[in-house]
Amino acid sequence: MKLATITATLMAAALAVAQPACAQDATASAAQGNALVVEPVHVKAEIVGIDPGSRALTLKGPQGNTVIVLVGQQVAAFDQLKVGDRVDVLYKNALLVKAEKVTAKGKGKGSRERVDTQAYAPASGGLDSTREIETLATVQKIDRTRRLVTLRGASRTQTLEVSPEVDLADIKAGDTIHAVFVSAAAVQVTPQQAAQ
Repeated sequence: MKLATITATLMAAALAVAQPACAQDATASAAQGNALVVEPVHVKAEIVGIDPGSRALTLKGPQGNTVIVLVGQQVAAFDQLKVGDRVDVLYKNALLVKAEKVTAKGKGKGSRERVDTQAYAPASGGLDSTREIETLATVQKIDRTRRLVTLRGASRTQTLEVSPEVDLADIKAGDTIHAVFVSAAAVQVTPQQAAQ
């Protein structure tokens, strides 16, 4: 009897440990998909926020819109960047990897809540991190030709590129959707003084 209880406890513990690893594998796969599908965007921006723990920069572009981008290990001198620096950034936009319309019954389950998952994938300089964001959001605008969707989520409005696997046929402006997207990732960050 004790042996059966110990065995059951060990199996439950093993399953609990295995589930986050599966989630990280899915996030890492989505990140690699982001690297393959999304074309890089070049922007001259001002750094308005830095999160050294997750290697994330909040950038303010020329039109005043902000974007949060993760900075990979391959970008040197991250520690020397400061809020207020003007930089040239080459980054891959956030990629929408899942969009499911929420029915009227599902709307009461935490409208506009957000869940962030960080995962690590192998990269040339060691490990690279990626962030998967899961949220309930309202569709503000859809550009079906360019495969862009603008979502209003828990804390901000963001325009995302849409993965080829995501079907937008039944989704329209005003719909509430369960969205999963992979965060934007900087490929290159160069202080503007050094770029000139």
